[in-house]
Amino acid sequence: MRRSLARLSIPLREPFATANGLITARELVLLRLEDDDGAVGFGEAAPLPSYDGVSIDDVAAALLGGSAGPPQARTAEEMALLDLEARREGRPLGEPGAEAIAVNRTLGAGPPEEVAARAAAGLLDGFSCFKVKVGLPDDAERVAAVRLAVGTWPAIRLDANGAWSVEQAIAAIEELASFDIQLVEQPCATLEEMAEVRRAVSVPVAADESVATPADVRAAVAVGACDVVNVKLAPSGGFGAAREALREASEHGMATFLSSTLDGPWGIAAALQLAAAERVQMACGLATLELFDASLALALPPPHDGLLDVPQGPGLGVAVDERAVAEVLVEELA
Repeated sequence: MRRSLARLSIPLREPFATANGLITARELVLLRLEDDDGAVGFGEAAPLPSYDGVSIDDVAAALLGGSAGPPQARTAEEMALLDLEARREGRPLGEPGAEAIAVNRTLGAGPPEEVAARAAAGLLDGFSCFKVKVGLPDDAERVAAVRLAVGTWPAIRLDANGAWSVEQAIAAIEELASFDIQLVEQPCATLEEMAEVRRAVSVPVAADESVATPADVRAAVAVGACDVVNVKLAPSGGFGAAREALREASEHGMATFLSSTLDGPWGIAAALQLAAAERVQMACGLATLELFDASLALALPPPHDGLLDVPQGPGLGVAVDERAVAEVLVEELA
């Protein structure tokens, strides 16, 4: 088995703002496996230090050294192996399910009028669910502007990325609830804090950063931290681990959806296949390739009518042009 490893940096169309800061480019590590018969599989390691505290150097060292490393490295290893195996067999990575997945448009924090304009454009593109980043002083103005731009029907989610204290979260959610909020994602950093918030507000609470594994889901259930679980492949440790987390949440009566950590096309393809196989019903946060300013963003078809088509295989079902990879290549690591 031949292995190659590349470090990529994908520029964003505009800086993406959250409560944790600005992101101007997305760094990824791409693993390529090739067997003796010439079959190839790809795996993507997508750490995001501002989100999960894991660096590109951490995952690159693990993938170069053959150690288990952080979950993002394990995700890349498993994804590449599953992609290779499925390509050999001429089948998709996941079992057949929905042909398309409902997705939300993610709106970074920014000037209210600019965020509202992006929401209005999303409405014209057919999105019926919008996620607004919050946790900044102008949250009320931004959320109000988005609601005015999209009207009364589309769902609006809030994502604080754990920025609030319990007291801040309760006050903010009570103020923002008047804009008909579907849910608030990760209002505080810990499950215990989220449980306090959930007991005090009427808006459903979703867990994100604090829930990655089935054990995390059980811990969330034990303290009553959330109504909804948002699962991401990269920090979960792969396709199989994310599937287990989804199923654990469902067994405890919680709704689920999948999101990306600004993943590349390989991660998005895997997440779409998982969402289809697991019959995920809530809109997923997977329409993030449109944030990239690179040819790589065109590797999968863009959203249509608020839906993303599920790649049907073989393997991940995504064929990325070598020139598109070369465009964002920083260095060959192995």
